[in-house]
Amino acid sequence: MNRERGLYGKLPGDPARPRIRLARSLTGVVPEYPAAADYLAQLGGWQMLGNDREGDCVAVTWSNLRRLTTAVLATEFYPPMDQVQALYATQNPGGQDNGMVIQTCLEYLVTHGGPDGVKALGFAAVDFTNPAEVKAAMAIFGAVWVGFEVLAVNEAEFDAGLPWDYASGSADVGGHSVLAGGYGVPVRPDAALGGDEKFITWAAETSFTDLAWSRLVSECWAVIWPEHLGSREFMAGMDLATFAADYTAITGRPFPAPVPAPPQPSANPDLAFAAALRATGHDGRPWAFESHGHEATGRVAAAARAWLAAKGL
Repeated sequence: MNRERGLYGKLPGDPARPRIRLARSLTGVVPEYPAAADYLAQLGGWQMLGNDREGDCVAVTWSNLRRLTTAVLATEFYPPMDQVQALYATQNPGGQDNGMVIQTCLEYLVTHGGPDGVKALGFAAVDFTNPAEVKAAMAIFGAVWVGFEVLAVNEAEFDAGLPWDYASGSADVGGHSVLAGGYGVPVRPDAALGGDEKFITWAAETSFTDLAWSRLVSECWAVIWPEHLGSREFMAGMDLATFAADYTAITGRPFPAPVPAPPQPSANPDLAFAAALRATGHDGRPWAFESHGHEATGRVAAAARAWLAAKGL
């Protein structure tokens, strides 16, 4: 199989650095989604974006993520090579080629915005050791940003078009950053899409086996973009008020987008009727249901009619 391998450039981050935990902001109401999903299926023509010449894989992941998000939720825009280089330069001034820290890149995208002119609204750490949380994050956001270590055996698997697996004793060849946007694909040992979590690397699609994910992945992030605020899946799956509070606690700044008020419970006709009675001193006897022109008694009558209607009487 004719595939071109790229370079590595994900630098280790500081695990003690403050970050929002996605689990705190999940509502637990994830829109219905299948056991196997492929959010990458509608897109092809992924680009190397310089990763064959320098370790810009973190900046390439940003470009791929913006492409997927805009394609699914708005009008597709694939940030080009010059924008990838501009983002890479934020951690590599003067033409250096030393790689990037993913969390530092995400913080830059929140505070300054990307070279495409779009600011990320926030980001959260996904518990990569919890498969249910990872898949929930993909269902809500469409994709996650993954950092992991690549083994020599994975390079051979990429060349052969096979899923990336874990092999004890295989040499660690570098840290890598990718976009993962699919999961639960039935195992087919002869196909790159035969593993579980699907991802894009070096302009091609491939996948992790469950063992590779559990042994190689070291960080996973969900990023909130402005386009997510119009997404049914996002609005149902995320408690944005909790996320906004965590955002302010860490950054000292207000969340940079309106936070919808939590849904109000449906009016309870029993409580409304009881409250109306208490306000007038009525004890609920039949005569209280009649309106004699007295304003308070009229409110009791209206509450009583609403109560009767709600009960189907």
